Amino acid sequence: MAGRGGPSPLKKPRPTARGWTFGAIGVVALVASAFFGRTDVLFVGVFLTVLPLAAMISVTLDRPRLTVARSFHPDVVAVGEQATIVTTARNQAARPSPPARWREYAPAGIDVQGSAPFPRLGAHQVNVAHGRDTVVLRQDIVARTRGSHPVGPLIVSRTDPFGIAYAEYAVGQPRQFLVTPRVVPLSSGELDVAHSEGAEHELQRHSIPSADELIAREYRPGDPLRRVHWRATARHDKLMVRQEEQRSNPEAWILMDTRPAPATAVVIRPPAAPGAAEPEDALFETLVELVASVGVHLLDEGFVLSVVETAPRQLSGRSGAGRTGTLGSITPTYDRGTADRLLLADLAAVDATPAARDDAVAELASGLRRAGRAVPIFAVLLDGTPELGSLAGLRGMGDPAVAFIGAGAAPEVEEVLADAGWLCVPFAAGDDPAECWQRALDRQRTVAGHG
Repeated sequence: MAGRGGPSPLKKPRPTARGWTFGAIGVVALVASAFFGRTDVLFVGVFLTVLPLAAMISVTLDRPRLTVARSFHPDVVAVGEQATIVTTARNQAARPSPPARWREYAPAGIDVQGSAPFPRLGAHQVNVAHGRDTVVLRQDIVARTRGSHPVGPLIVSRTDPFGIAYAEYAVGQPRQFLVTPRVVPLSSGELDVAHSEGAEHELQRHSIPSADELIAREYRPGDPLRRVHWRATARHDKLMVRQEEQRSNPEAWILMDTRPAPATAVVIRPPAAPGAAEPEDALFETLVELVASVGVHLLDEGFVLSVVETAPRQLSGRSGAGRTGTLGSITPTYDRGTADRLLLADLAAVDATPAARDDAVAELASGLRRAGRAVPIFAVLLDGTPELGSLAGLRGMGDPAVAFIGAGAAPEVEEVLADAGWLCVPFAAGDDPAECWQRALDRQRTVAGHG
């Protein structure tokens, strides 16, 4: 979700209250000079009328010469979190900077502070890193919406020496600020342990994902002593060394609905705070947070995660880690130590796309067949899909198979999936992902109890 563009951040040069007063007096003087025939009053009228125009031209042409560097701490935050902008400005002019004010421009969804006095800088100093010509400006910002938002340029405003005209200047270039979806910790349970052929497959949790499991074997001449397994040596009463047994991490799949929410899901709400999601976006934002929370939870549990989108693909996954699906398509896959950050960065840019795919479920089915056994499947849906029947038929490949269904979805979506054995859990705009997950856990336990 890229930062949305808007009007220019600059206000056009204009007279101040003093300038408007001078101009009004000048117009009155011109009228009076014409009425009374006084040339001295005519001179005063012309002077006072032209003075604001001359001041506006002056502040327009006399631009500040500044270089600006900007950084964020931290450089990536989740929705609702706070970051600090550190802006370094340096005067490049051969004279000190005039009195001015400053503010950072940011799009809707990023709360920045208002205008503040800009410190007066000395003349440019050559070969001096942080002299009197340099100032470091700091301010705290709050991210209200996810996406890659352009923060900047620095807006510097000033008046002429007589306070008659006002102008604003854009200094420096904007820098992208990444805001990821909110992630909520989820509890472990039956939903993140796969069962296959009646036996439970406990997950291998490694300090480094995809690391090899270490087992012991008897020492052989030439084995390095650093590989001696002392605990196994004491247990077997003979020298044992560590060897590697290749084990693969279990898989999990998410089907993410990236189409717009159905019209019946739009809820009319009171005006929200500036930067908050529009009503028609609220349900989709909840879906993205749910996918982010479930995805990060599965990665933390040691799963290799693949995500299939119902609209044209927007996620990228780890380079080279995609799984080949139908017609040679590559499914975005996340399977490394920093996979959670990559997943969140991808989800930050996801938008609802009206164009739907007709092969999303087929891509999911292809990946499940390659898995060779039942694996966890999570479908997060805003509405039905043209392949709803085919999706219901994948129940046998999922263990568990959970469908989170958005409010406003057609009733037959839950009916078809539930009849096939899917665990269906509703969610509405603004729902906490942890509560949705807990509802799924409760339903899973209820089903297991009746079984």
